[in-house]
Amino acid sequence: MVSPMVSIRLIVIACMAILPVAPVVHAENAIKKDAPPLIAWSASQIQLAGVQTHIVGAGSNGAARDAVTFQGTVILPPQATMVVSAPLAGVVQDIGVGVGQSVRAGQTVARLMSSQLLEWQRDTRQAQSNAKLAQAKLQRDEQLAAEGLIAQVRLQETRNQYEIAQSIAAERRQAMQLAGGVAESNQPLLALNAAVAGTVMEVLATPGQRVEMGMPVLRIARAGLLAVELQATLAQARTLRVGDSITLEGCRTPARLAAIAPSVNANNQSVVLRADFQSTEPCLRINQFVQASVKSSANTANTVNTVNTVHVPASATVQRDGKAYAFVRKPQGFAPVAVEDVRAGDAIAVQGIAALKGAWMGLGAAEASGVAGGQ
Repeated sequence: MVSPMVSIRLIVIACMAILPVAPVVHAENAIKKDAPPLIAWSASQIQLAGVQTHIVGAGSNGAARDAVTFQGTVILPPQATMVVSAPLAGVVQDIGVGVGQSVRAGQTVARLMSSQLLEWQRDTRQAQSNAKLAQAKLQRDEQLAAEGLIAQVRLQETRNQYEIAQSIAAERRQAMQLAGGVAESNQPLLALNAAVAGTVMEVLATPGQRVEMGMPVLRIARAGLLAVELQATLAQARTLRVGDSITLEGCRTPARLAAIAPSVNANNQSVVLRADFQSTEPCLRINQFVQASVKSSANTANTVNTVNTVHVPASATVQRDGKAYAFVRKPQGFAPVAVEDVRAGDAIAVQGIAALKGAWMGLGAAEASGVAGGQ
């Protein structure tokens, strides 16, 4: 016969056996009540979602401890674009360069066959001939007036005609020079030259195509003029000033902070910055992602960048309940961490943010991966 005490003990053990076992991550959170929730993704799920990480504060450019780091994109500023257009109507005979090719100033990049050029050449020669006749007539009338054979009124009329003829001839010559033609030639072939050294970004016409006056044929990026577009939080933007020196990863030449947008992005409350990079150093390409480090010129008493905080790219953050979060890599996946709690050395997600946010909001791994594919 089993004693009552033994029976009670058997019942307790049986009840414990049928209770569900809590996941390990929940047990850890029970020990660490302040631990952030974990998005437990496997390596294959992370790869499927297109998640890429970046080590905070581990830039290879030797940025100072009081520097603000950002992610940026290289762009071509409007002032760096030069268009080669057709000065006259005609037919494109050939294009001498291709996209991505470097050109020097004055290099012929295309040729145009233009019947209008023949008309301009004829009109220019006619204007030059009229100017010579007017000059000869003026010299003759000046001699006659000196001998008292003609009135001064006639001499004044001849002088006026000479000045008008000279003005028309000069106008025709200037127009011919701007078009790139030669007045003394009877050839309708016109050379289109690059006005500056640079790189061909776009070819807008093809051989055999009819173009009108002023129609663009090529677009060239002027050498030595690029810009980097950065995103900053409002707090970061307050520590920066136009003219601040910016160090770009992989470049020896620094850029200069040229503009701070007066408005913010409505979606993520970020501020757009633009830095000008004026150098022929071949370290940047258009649309390239780069890491930038800006040493603030603002008073250190007003800066939010202290030794206990780091700066996270605005593009790597998400907003929830009025607070900014970044996804920090953990051994079992990713954890959403408040930006102010991110520390130097943390690996944060910089790509695949939408998929991680979807998983955080309650989507499954497959659904979250689908979000990443649609972004």
